[in-house]
Amino acid sequence: GGFTPMFIACQNGHLSVCKWLFEVGAAADITKASNNGATPMWVACQNGHLPVCEWLFEVGAAADITKASNNGSTPMCIACQEGQLSVCKWLYEVGAAADITKAKNNGYTPMIITCQQGHLSVCKWLFEVGAAADITKANNDGFFPMYVACEKGHLSVCKWLYEVGMAADITKANNDGRTPMFIACY
Repeated sequence: GGFTPMFIACQNGHLSVCKWLFEVGAAADITKASNNGATPMWVACQNGHLPVCEWLFEVGAAADITKASNNGSTPMCIACQEGQLSVCKWLYEVGAAADITKAKNNGYTPMIITCQQGHLSVCKWLFEVGAAADITKANNDGFFPMYVACEKGHLSVCKWLYEVGMAADITKANNDGRTPMFIACY
């Protein structure tokens, strides 16, 4: 809940509607978060609406490029999760570079989430721009990139992780003792 018309227009990428709302009295809504803490910037990043993100940035929502939702998910994190590489690159360039390694409240880093979703191009980009160490990090439950990639059947991500040095992780167990082989077969 708590969705303003501005929020909905940003979510759906309707830049002309966003601009009109801004002009007719909803300017304050460009930074108004929903009940779950997601801002218009956050939801525009989630849905890959780069022109909306850029407009929000220019008209007063620049600080929101690093503002996390209630669960600790930053715009960078949600853009990675959704495979929005162009938005990830833009966020990185305009001031959210540190967020490439910032974990959500549950310990999921952008790298873990991206591997889980199978977005190989985003995985490689994160690795290249400074999140290489995150290929070894686990979330609060012991789930690590190789594990979640195997769990979801993302073979290309599994092979990439193996090639960049995570060969030992094919037999590594999570906190419950389950290995990538176990979960892939399961």
